Amino acid sequence: MKFIPKYILTGLLFLSVFSSCKKEYESIETVDQRNVEAYIQANNLSNMQPYINPEGVKTGVYYEILTPGTSATDLEYADKVFLTYTIKSLDGQYVRTDENVNRYGSFLGYLKADHGYPDSWATTIKEILKKRGGSIRLIIPSRLAYGRNGSGNIPGNACLDCTLNLSAAANITDFEDIFVQKYITANNITGLTKTSTGLYYQIIDPGTGTEPISLSSTVTAIYSGKLTNGTVFDSNTSANPLAFALSDVIPGWQEGIPLIKKGGKIRLIIPPTLGYGPSGSGAIPGNSTLDFNIELTDVTN
Repeated sequence: MKFIPKYILTGLLFLSVFSSCKKEYESIETVDQRNVEAYIQANNLSNMQPYINPEGVKTGVYYEILTPGTSATDLEYADKVFLTYTIKSLDGQYVRTDENVNRYGSFLGYLKADHGYPDSWATTIKEILKKRGGSIRLIIPSRLAYGRNGSGNIPGNACLDCTLNLSAAANITDFEDIFVQKYITANNITGLTKTSTGLYYQIIDPGTGTEPISLSSTVTAIYSGKLTNGTVFDSNTSANPLAFALSDVIPGWQEGIPLIKKGGKIRLIIPPTLGYGPSGSGAIPGNSTLDFNIELTDVTN
């Protein structure tokens, strides 16, 4: 029997120990699939189907069409779409359902990771839902949602349960009007007139003094403004009236204030595009419908 040097025996022993301690890590695909399938089973989501893309590949996304679309033609990525959505993680640690915040209004092709949304949203809308006016529920593996880094309060490696409600509206004015009308109906508000831009107004007192004639007009006003949840985000009194040029205020005020004269009073219900849009401002969240009562105390042209 030949002699085996001690250093070779030591090396062989090291390799044996190292190999026995080496862990086998599961792929993210395997972990995602297990989590998604367990969630579907635990919640009795028997109508969920696997999404197989046009190339015949099983993507890992599961879907259920909740309401079929109603539009006459199928959507293309170049079409503008308007939708609300809900998102929650499968473990229930993250839930976001606020339809005022969770809105999207732009090209279908932009509904992708580059703009902060899971890529699977655009593809499933186009390939499965296909038409405006429908809704779809998606169970999305983490790697096709926000990945290992997460997004905002959504943690990394979180699989998501999402519902996308695609509006039948083909333009932003009609889309926002859905939410304005919902507010009007819920609060039994009557006596309003709607303009072509989507502004609603009620002239309480037309006034008898000077009339604002252009965006260069300077007016002084007493006002209060509230959100649709009743929160008053700004107001003043006769002791501290606000003076401003019409050119310096939101489009809803630019359109609505010239409908009355000095001494007049008006109520304005303003959709987001005539207010502060998707970004909001200060205490005003993005996509907020605004309800103002305004009294015009002075006008200078």
